[in-house]
Amino acid sequence: MPLRAQGAIELLVILAMIATVGLIIYSASQNTLAGSNKALIVSQARATVNDLSSAASEVYSEGVGAKRKIYIVIPEGVDPSRVYVNNTVINIGLKIEGQTSDINTQTGMRLLQGSDFPTSPGGYWVEVVAKNGYVLIGSSALSVVPASISVEMPPSNSTSIVLTFTNTGSVPLDVTLSPQWTYAGVVDMGLNTTNFILNTSGGSSISYVNVTFTTYQNTSLQTYAGMISVATNTSAKEQVDVYVNVVGGQLPTGVSYITIDTFKDVGYSSSTSTFTLPYNVTINGSRWYEGIVTLNIIGPSGNVVQTAYPTANSSGVFIYNGFNPAGLPVGVYNITATQPGGTNASYQFNITTCS
Repeated sequence: MPLRAQGAIELLVILAMIATVGLIIYSASQNTLAGSNKALIVSQARATVNDLSSAASEVYSEGVGAKRKIYIVIPEGVDPSRVYVNNTVINIGLKIEGQTSDINTQTGMRLLQGSDFPTSPGGYWVEVVAKNGYVLIGSSALSVVPASISVEMPPSNSTSIVLTFTNTGSVPLDVTLSPQWTYAGVVDMGLNTTNFILNTSGGSSISYVNVTFTTYQNTSLQTYAGMISVATNTSAKEQVDVYVNVVGGQLPTGVSYITIDTFKDVGYSSSTSTFTLPYNVTINGSRWYEGIVTLNIIGPSGNVVQTAYPTANSSGVFIYNGFNPAGLPVGVYNITATQPGGTNASYQFNITTCS
């Protein structure tokens, strides 16, 4: 065989050997890469279910209204139909090597999946909120303001509170209200409606319900407690706690008369029957994120009568003492508190004339 031909054959053999080794190395690297990717997505799924479970346990132990906002990752390769929060289980289903594997954890409390809970790959901020008897993971399409009702009134009186219901979801909500109130004839609670539909039109849908309380001459001076359960045709639901504190209107046994003297000077020497007493109100909050909280005090006509910016400390507590209702018109007022990222709360109160 000519030397040139023999050299060519040897070169081909060497190239074949190099190619074979290259294929072995490539196959091994691909297997290593696949193994690393599998470990990564399983680790991400495990971290997500564990973080959600820990946050749910924390807020549940703190009580109704406690909340956390945590960052989670839904990894690549998930089966969206297997990503859910249901009863006591948080689950993420992963498609690995042609099969679906469930990564999950079980909690010691009941869980409810919010309308915006993510099921597709990506990173998300998710809110975890303690409710009455369960923990909501994600936001609910239904919101009720105020979240609880607290009124103070004398016997032989009547007052009303407005509940605002908002649907921010993508489907209509058939809302049913179920009052749980056992004081009929002593303190009556009436609703102008117990069933309505919150439609959707590309934005939020709002409805208002009047809750009226009536006391009688023989109503005892004490606090009466109950609630209004709010159910819908979806998983969205709420509970509005109700407290009616009946005060005044009755004289203690054995007292024959009461005299009240008022004075218009700091020396208590110049008597008067007409005076204005400036009264500073303390507004406080807890379980907020550390930082600025925006307070808006809204009057009966819907205008903002005062805005303030107290700071929540590292424990999530803020205190504001700068609101003075002296000189403001009587009526129903609202206080709203907000922070960046959607954290918010509200409270309703009345300013009335003295008699």
